[in-house]
Amino acid sequence: MANGMEALYVGSSGLRSAQNAINTSANNLANVNTAGYVRQQVLFADKNYNTFAYAAVSTQKVGLGVGIGDIVHARDIFLDKSYRSEAGRQAYYSAYYNAIDEVQSLYQELEGTAFKDVLMGSGNDRDTNSSLWSAFEMLAQDPSDATNQSLVIQRSNLLLTRANAIYSSLSTYQSQINIQISNDIDRVNELGKQIYKLNLQIQSVEANHVETAYDLRDARDTALDELGALVNMSYTEDSTGIVTVKLEGQCFIDEAHLYEVGKQVDRASGYVNAYWPYLSNEANGQYTNLFDFSIPISSENNTDIGEIKALIQARGDGVKNFAYLEGANPVDYANSVGMSVMEESEAQLDVLIHGLATQINEVFAPNTRASFQVRTENPDGTYTITQYKNVKVLDADNCRLGSDLKIPPRELFTRVGVDRYTEVTDVNGKTWYIYNEEDTFDCRTVTLAGRDYQIWDESKGNGFVTRIDYMTDENGKEVQLRSEEEPYEQWTTKDNQKYIKTFISGKNYYVLNPDYALDTSSQYTLVSLGVNDELESQVDLFPHLTKDTHEIDYAMGAQISDLWSTKTLKIYPGSAATFSFSEYYTEMIGGIASAGSTYESTATTLDSSVSAIDNKRQQVTGVSADEELTNMIKYQNAYNAASRYIQTVSDMIELLVTGL
Repeated sequence: MANGMEALYVGSSGLRSAQNAINTSANNLANVNTAGYVRQQVLFADKNYNTFAYAAVSTQKVGLGVGIGDIVHARDIFLDKSYRSEAGRQAYYSAYYNAIDEVQSLYQELEGTAFKDVLMGSGNDRDTNSSLWSAFEMLAQDPSDATNQSLVIQRSNLLLTRANAIYSSLSTYQSQINIQISNDIDRVNELGKQIYKLNLQIQSVEANHVETAYDLRDARDTALDELGALVNMSYTEDSTGIVTVKLEGQCFIDEAHLYEVGKQVDRASGYVNAYWPYLSNEANGQYTNLFDFSIPISSENNTDIGEIKALIQARGDGVKNFAYLEGANPVDYANSVGMSVMEESEAQLDVLIHGLATQINEVFAPNTRASFQVRTENPDGTYTITQYKNVKVLDADNCRLGSDLKIPPRELFTRVGVDRYTEVTDVNGKTWYIYNEEDTFDCRTVTLAGRDYQIWDESKGNGFVTRIDYMTDENGKEVQLRSEEEPYEQWTTKDNQKYIKTFISGKNYYVLNPDYALDTSSQYTLVSLGVNDELESQVDLFPHLTKDTHEIDYAMGAQISDLWSTKTLKIYPGSAATFSFSEYYTEMIGGIASAGSTYESTATTLDSSVSAIDNKRQQVTGVSADEELTNMIKYQNAYNAASRYIQTVSDMIELLVTGL
């Protein structure tokens, strides 16, 4: 009787085990389309054995049936880590390529309305070509012709309008990238909170070592997958089920804390940068950035991972112009503007427009250098002698004049609110027109006392100025009050000193103030450039006459025509190659296209790699409806078999009982 009842328990165990297996397969089928769900597999195991006798050759035992040994949560940690690493790398190249593709689309090279058509045109026939180049070619034939002059003004406006549209669109896209960066940082913190919360829940469920928090683990793995695409991530899991996470090598989540990523907003640009609040001294303005761009971007350095890093790199830290490329240190440029496709595109476009505007203006109103003194009477009865040394002034002997014969002549391209010259009269009564030099980085790097300094470079600047204050004493004697020589920097103000006189190693130097902001209004840059209003309203003021004889200056027309083939522009700082206007544009577009091709092919290759790894992961973790249906049939048959077994044992016991 005892053995008969024991047989019922054996059958019951089979019945329960088959039922649990059916439930597991049903759960798999129900989640076949659930993102991040990992299939569960049932492993059967023998229950305990009871010993009922000992024989000479063996111990005689009887089993208590079958049970669920384990429900396996099928994952491959190596595939998971490979997937997250490659997905992050693919996201980096894809995000950066999208920025390059946006730049390419703005120039409309493939839409038939390329920017080059406005600059140089698409053909060589001057009569049908609608470019600025063709307008100057016609002006060269007859500089006095009002139609030719009007055409130059009209197409100059067209060129600036088109260039400004591109430049503005580049800036707008930077702002759009900035919004995406901000949203991505928020998402990183949201995922961090989710992972931290799931860590605690998983630890709570699995603390008794009886249950496994499968669904919670699936949710955490899904969050880790998404986090890995946003930023370079590493993680480890301890014996209690807690996952610790590092971002860019710094702790993000540990056993007890979540260290959120902060957003530092630049006051000038409004751009967001990611930093670590817990590693920063915000009160003193010291921030530890999430990303270290001083390490070269490469797969070897493992620094080409994460969408956010690519977006920050592509956006840069502000809107740039020609001043950040022309004369820049090649190494500094490569580590700053040269890393950002948006900033480099802005700088290169502005170099083209700046070169065009300044060189054309230089034909109409050329400059030379001179030294002279100017006396100024002060309200307090003293007077000041200002000594200008080697400053740029109008070359009055070689300039061209308009019909009103006015000096200085009008320039074609003007800076809004800034005149080309400032008129002064020296102590001898001679009039000088001092060129209002553009505010640029007119400095050089020198090493003094073991440190590098940016000091004023007189070969790049607009000369020296010495202001000497004098007074006349009661005896009528002239007394000098003050004398100091300094760089002639027109755009420096009391509160915004460009160069600070610094005593280093026994000598005074003019060292660049690191907080100095260039006055872009003084520059021939797209944000402050326009066509001269006076020429637009009265075209005969267009410079076209010789200074001395007032005859039509055909040489001027030829000189401007030659500008289009003169190689003066550099595509990168420190490069030996120079280009004409049309060559520069071609080289610029070619560089963007080449970079786009590289990033696109890399992103495509990595996308295939990510898909291949994910397919392998799905082979391990994914749910196959056919396989699960097969398992359900198998477990159903096992359930039926256990049921028939119980029925047979029950009938046997009933027969024995009734027979007694």
